[in-house]
Amino acid sequence: MILNLVVASLLSAILYVILKYFQIFKINNLQGLTFNYMTASSFAFFSNYEKNVDCFHQCESFLFYGLGIGLLFIFVFYTAALTAQHAGITATSIAGKMSMVIPILFGIWYFGDQLTPLRTIGIFTALAAVLLSTIKKRKVAEEAHHGKLILLLPLLLFIGSGMVDTTIKLSEHFIITPENQDLFLTYLFGSAGILGCLGSLYNRFAKK
Repeated sequence: MILNLVVASLLSAILYVILKYFQIFKINNLQGLTFNYMTASSFAFFSNYEKNVDCFHQCESFLFYGLGIGLLFIFVFYTAALTAQHAGITATSIAGKMSMVIPILFGIWYFGDQLTPLRTIGIFTALAAVLLSTIKKRKVAEEAHHGKLILLLPLLLFIGSGMVDTTIKLSEHFIITPENQDLFLTYLFGSAGILGCLGSLYNRFAKK
């Protein structure tokens, strides 16, 4: 379990660094994220091809739900890219990781999870961390005349990431089974990729 947490934390940190490099290598954020989700969807499907084909009929049960989460995914990671590029990796990492507060609070309210003193301290510490990192960046940004953007991006990322984690938590309880897990991820990532494609095409033809 500890090893899994360490690996997950490292991959999360590397992700924000990669998003920062989008700016350095002049990669269009939406196009880069679209390619990311198409790749993830392909890996999820072909990693367990036979079982996914057998469970294909289950797509009906999460058709619109998965599409909604896919839209949320592409929006949140687009916000993460902007946050990493304009507010810095530190603020992005703090906002992304501390967003766990939102699914924890949802679990307490909806599933009746126990609110212990340690959890309470953790929740307030996380909120304080996001607020303080935002204020620090805001002071620097005001000198560059775009303080409002720097202030809003980490907060949007905090809320959006928390909503993503909450929807995944709900999916684990009501939709995902050991049989359809890879298929659900295939549809989820594929939806995000298709929405990203539509957004990229709109930018290409409507906005030239």
